[in-house]
Amino acid sequence: MNEKIIAKLEILAESAKYDVSCSSSGSTRRNKNKGIGNASKSGICHTFTADGRCVSLLKIMLTNYCMFDCAYCINRQSNDIPRAGFTPRELADLTIEFYRRNYIEGLFISSGIVRSPDHTMERMIRVVKILRTEHHFNGYIHMKAIPGASDELINQAGLLVDRMSVNLEIPTEENLKLLAPDKDHKSIYQP
Repeated sequence: MNEKIIAKLEILAESAKYDVSCSSSGSTRRNKNKGIGNASKSGICHTFTADGRCVSLLKIMLTNYCMFDCAYCINRQSNDIPRAGFTPRELADLTIEFYRRNYIEGLFISSGIVRSPDHTMERMIRVVKILRTEHHFNGYIHMKAIPGASDELINQAGLLVDRMSVNLEIPTEENLKLLAPDKDHKSIYQP
């Protein structure tokens, strides 16, 4: 894996760890002497399937650039954090590389919103299409729907992934405007 991809992985796994979704994330524990195993893979988290199996996932953001400035979000536009973004091909190839090394069984993908919700959803769908059609990856994929994306794109994503979720930031329009002035109630609840 080249250094550029590793740098992106570190930044985007760090940004993804604040997205509530998995039972564990961000652990770093190196093998010492005669121990067995390492807990040092950036972005590895765990979830459970309907039949109770524990599945290791690469929990990652496609990008942590975001056009919104939501007060509660680590990736908000005004926050001074390192920024990075994968191309859909880079993220699909990284997922396959982790899978082949037996680090993961699936992918959890989220993203900051760039250009528009539809543009961002299209890029996330592209990652999954590369995995499903080119790599014939049948592993578990969980995708965060992008609030404000078209129904067509949400439906398209739903046909490709095993699970979808959406962040519901705040229950009232008034409170949403205080914390996320660029979003509206309808765009949050519609997906």
